[in-house]
This record gives sequence, structure tokens and C-alpha cells, in this order.
Amino acid sequence: MPSSPFDFVITGDVVLADSVLTDGYVAIAGDRIAAVGEGPAPDAKQAKRYQDCLIFPGIVDGQIHAGSVEGVPGLRDATRAAAAGGVTTVVDMPFDDPNPVDTVARLESKIAELEDIAVVDVALYATAPKGAAHYGIADLAAAGAAAIKLSTFEYHPVRFPRFSTAEMYEIFEEAAAANLPVGFHNEDQELVTHLVDRWVAKDDRAPAAHGATRPPIAELVADAQILELASHTDVQCHIVHSSLAAGNRIAMHYRSLGNKVSVETCIHYLVFDEEEMIRQGGFLKLNPPIRTAAERDGLWDSMLSGEVDFVSTDHVAWPEDRKSNPDIFKNSSGIPGLETFLPGFYTAAVDQRGLSPCVVARLAAENPARHFRLFPRKGRIAAGADADIAVLARQRHAYDARNMTSETKWSPFDGMTMAGNVIATYVRGQPVYEDGRILAEDGYGHFVRPNG
Repeated sequence: MPSSPFDFVITGDVVLADSVLTDGYVAIAGDRIAAVGEGPAPDAKQAKRYQDCLIFPGIVDGQIHAGSVEGVPGLRDATRAAAAGGVTTVVDMPFDDPNPVDTVARLESKIAELEDIAVVDVALYATAPKGAAHYGIADLAAAGAAAIKLSTFEYHPVRFPRFSTAEMYEIFEEAAAANLPVGFHNEDQELVTHLVDRWVAKDDRAPAAHGATRPPIAELVADAQILELASHTDVQCHIVHSSLAAGNRIAMHYRSLGNKVSVETCIHYLVFDEEEMIRQGGFLKLNPPIRTAAERDGLWDSMLSGEVDFVSTDHVAWPEDRKSNPDIFKNSSGIPGLETFLPGFYTAAVDQRGLSPCVVARLAAENPARHFRLFPRKGRIAAGADADIAVLARQRHAYDARNMTSETKWSPFDGMTMAGNVIATYVRGQPVYEDGRILAEDGYGHFVRPNG
């Protein structure tokens, strides 16, 4: 009897971008998916049955900040957290401590380092060198950068600087010529600084002051300015974290005019509201801030009408002492989100809103893979794709941050009832996480570069 052409077959309810294969199977040969179907599974050298589980394509998180706390070595902990959350590819931002990834030398150094420490696959943003006469975007693209990131708000003069409109215009021109998308942080510096100064002057430093000093207008002004600027350069311009349906409508206006515009939102804007941020304080401090419940619901409507291209986490694992100051302005911005991404999105979309799991597969796997030109190898369950798979058990449970895989043991999702639990994650056909344990060795994760 001839041996099977398949090394491994996984069975369960297989989630595709447009349908769910009940009692489906995914057959793997080497590191690629070789066959997908419904009904009796083919013979294979090994088989794994996941009863009452959803087999998702490996999640692609298009926005994490692994290096904000400890620099590039932060990718070790971040990719382990990713594996625990069903995330098989992360796209890491360039604002590492102490220096941003703004040269080919720094990009190549980061690639070499991550290949020694990552346990899931990693694509990389780069940024432009501040104050340069020539930004070298074509060289960064040739070295493997998946996108360029800029900011309209300065968080640090070296690590995370603000770029002027003139600098952005020149960078957009270089990025357009290099066919690299440019993402931008969308908050107006003058408005936010003015309002923060006012609140500090009246000694109002309570959690509510954060949202009050970063109102919707600060985000919308930045959106409108940058999208208008980009519309004159033919660049692929991308909002990296839209918290407002109104901002999405601005983006859609420019798209309707034929401009290359895309929009990303984050899971926290779809789950939390301002009241919860006030309750949790610094632990839910994000920029842009968590909005009102009405704005959150409007964001869902906007996303489901096609105005959002994909969803990410904006993950950053600050230690608790950077998030627990009673003075809201003294807390760092950002939350750890990788381990809660798939279960949180599934709970909010499928369990709470009755949507198809296909929505999660499209917005958290296929669409980000397409945006960063990692598709068709990433972001889908189909023959020829990398065998990147996330297994979500239909298990209701209260999320317990004390059990996080990450060295960080806090989460704003702590105590939230989740409708699903990631029980296994496969990267290129190999299990990297199973039942609470990281199985992959450091360095199993690869650097992935965009398609040519």
C-alpha cells in the first residue's frame, strides 16, 4: 500500500475567509498546506482531531511594539505571547529602545537578532531617518521592510519622533516609488499639547482627563491632513489605529477619489468603552484613547460596512509600574494584547454579535497578510499556503492574566468571559504552542519579507 503524501492532518471546523467547513480537515506536507476539505479526512502519517474546535488560519497581527520596553530582545517575549494567542505572524513597529529602525544597517541587525529569539514569524516596519536629506526608503524596501511608519505626534525626539508635513510629503514620494505602504499615527500635536497643558494647569489628572485631552477632533484633523497630503503622491497611505467611524469616512472619501487608502482599527476599540477606561485607569490608557460606547458601536458598523481593512492589537507589554500611576498623564500608553487577540475578537464578533467566524479570519488573518504583501503564503487556509494554524476551542472561561505566557502578567481583559480558548498554534506545520506550553525553541520563527 503506498504511503500517504501527507505528513499531518488536522480535523475540526475549518474557518475560511468565506465559509466554515464543518467536520473539515487540513492536510499538511512539509511546511505547507497540501489539501483542505470537508468530510472524511485523508490518511496521513500523523493526525490530530480537535473536537468542538474552530481551525482558524494563523492570525497575522499587523501592529505590535515589541521593542518599546527592552529593545529588539522584546521580540522573544512578544512572539511567545503571540503563539499563546493563535498569532503566527507579527508585524513589529520600528520604534525600538533606544534607537528606531531607520537605516538598512539597523534593519539587518534586527532581522539577524530576531532569527535567534522569535518563535513565530516576524515581518518588520521601518521608519525614516529624522532630518535626513534623503530617506533611503528604496533601500529599506530592498532590505525587506514591509512598510514605513511615521507619526504626527512626538513621543520621543529620537526613538519615536514627529515628522513635519514637508518631511512626510518627501517620504510619501519615496515610498510611492518603492511601492511601500506608509502607516501613520494619527493625533494632532498642537491640539493635544494645548489640552493637556490646560488640564494639568487645573490639576485634573484623573483617568477621564486622558480622553478629554485627546478628543475625536485631534484624531480627525490628523487623518484629514495626512490623507490630503498623501493624495498628491500616489502612496499607499494607511491609518494604523482608527478609533472613530468618522475617521474611516474621511478615509473612504479619499479612496472614492481613487487614492490608495487603507484603515486599521484595534481590538481594544471594539471591546472597551470610555467608562471601562475610567474604571481601569492607566491600565487602559491608549493613544488614541478608548472612546465612548456610542463611538465603539459606530466603529463596529463602519467596520462591517467595509470601511476597515483589518484589525490588530497595537500590543506593547509595559511593566505594571508604567501603568499604575494615579496621575494618568504619567502612565505609558499601550496594552499587552497578543494573547487575547483571537479569543477576544471571536468573543466580541461571534459570541456577542452573532457574526460568522469568517469575519475574524478575514480581518485578522487574510486582510493584514494582503496589506503587507505576505499573502498568499500567510493569512489563509488553502493549498500552497504556509501551514500556519490557530486552534480555538469553544470553551467559555474567565480570562486570568496570572496564567499569561508572557513575562507580563496583567491585562485589561483580566476577568472577562471569553467564548473561546486557544489550545494549539502551528507555524509552518509545527506545533509552537499547546495547552499552555510553548513548544518551539527560540529561533524557530523566521523573518518574512513581502512578495516582490
